Amino acid sequence: MKKAYRVFLGAVLLLPLLFPLLAVINHGVALGVASPLMRVGISLTANHLVVTLERGDVITHQGNGATITLLPGTYRLENNGSAIRISDAAGKSYGVFDGPLQLVPAQGTFQLGNSRYGSSYRGSLEILLRGTDGLTVVNLVDMENYLRGVLPREVIPTWGNYGGMEALKAQAVAARSYALNHMARGSHSNDPYDLCDTQHCQVYGGKDGETANTDRAVAESRGRILAWNGNPIEAYFHSNNGGYTESSGNVWMTSFPYLISQPDPFDDPGNPNLQTHPHAIWEKDVPVKLLNNLLVGSGALATVEEVKIASVFPSERVNELRISGGGKTVSFLKERARTVLGLRSQLFSVREQPESRVWIASANTKESMTELEGKWAVSAHGIKRMLMGESYSALGVGGRDTVPYLAYIFEGRGWGHGIGMSQYGAYNRARAGQSYTEILSFYYPGTQLLNAY
Repeated sequence: MKKAYRVFLGAVLLLPLLFPLLAVINHGVALGVASPLMRVGISLTANHLVVTLERGDVITHQGNGATITLLPGTYRLENNGSAIRISDAAGKSYGVFDGPLQLVPAQGTFQLGNSRYGSSYRGSLEILLRGTDGLTVVNLVDMENYLRGVLPREVIPTWGNYGGMEALKAQAVAARSYALNHMARGSHSNDPYDLCDTQHCQVYGGKDGETANTDRAVAESRGRILAWNGNPIEAYFHSNNGGYTESSGNVWMTSFPYLISQPDPFDDPGNPNLQTHPHAIWEKDVPVKLLNNLLVGSGALATVEEVKIASVFPSERVNELRISGGGKTVSFLKERARTVLGLRSQLFSVREQPESRVWIASANTKESMTELEGKWAVSAHGIKRMLMGESYSALGVGGRDTVPYLAYIFEGRGWGHGIGMSQYGAYNRARAGQSYTEILSFYYPGTQLLNAY
């Protein structure tokens, strides 16, 4: 199946004949020569909005175009049940407006005091009522400036200082393609914005985190997207894949022809010559009592007797995980096999028998004690005694548990779903001399690199 794909990426950068096929619509207008305007929903830490106005900043009422005159300073905007109330830091009211309102900054940037992912943003701001007690806040910003606020939060900017600039460019193309794809298919069709600023779309923090390296990556890949049959692709990416990418259909329900499973020698944590994610090889103990709860949830009032990987994909990622006990069995398929247990990837194995696991942590060490018999313990009152075949309990920060507790040990590789581009793999490929077009051609085979604008 892999041999059937033809890789156009890098061979032809400009395909003007294919451009009319692009099904990217921005508020009813096909993309042209300009960077499209994005509507990005901004997450707030409260139901109200805190905004700081600089000299020359203007707030207007979008319904009638009237200007709301405010002096420079910090203001609170809130939903009073049917309209937007504006007041200053001392609580003085400056009016109630049915909205929506728009903030157009004089200098091209504005300051928010309670946005979740940033405080300084480019473009303009729209403020709308949400229900009877909240506000929806939307940043209107062009695509390229949007990406400047995305890349530093989705990849490591300093990679550009150590041979990884091409990886940052690959990330810019992937992020741009991902954004246009989600705009075209209406991921937020029920909201007054195209994309959100969370991981549901891409983490976006505005101007605050911009760096020279990521700005350069955005600029040097300006307007370029990955397309399949002329449409922007689902350019999924992840931290690292453990040495093997995965087919989207082996993780989720939908398969895409350009998101396939294949070995990735540039992201193999067993290669000492590569830069790998610090948690590319991991181990996690899952208490038997948690697994018991999963069985209880399936209607089986029994204790776990077996945890078994029933089947795997060619990449060795788990297809089915079975938990059995008391004549009952519950199965978890594909990505659910990892998420239900909080594992870092779907690429894991499990030891056959549960083990006693006790973790003793100090300021700079962490020791696993698998056998407590004959060990000396010190109580909270300073009393020492040897542990001899008893039932013990441990009290620490965040909880209490029986010691020792039994746990199944899961060992794995990779961090994330493994679909599409591995960021660490891209970094290693860049360090090996690959261009961003070569990097993208590996992680999204068969796609075309187009100039969308």
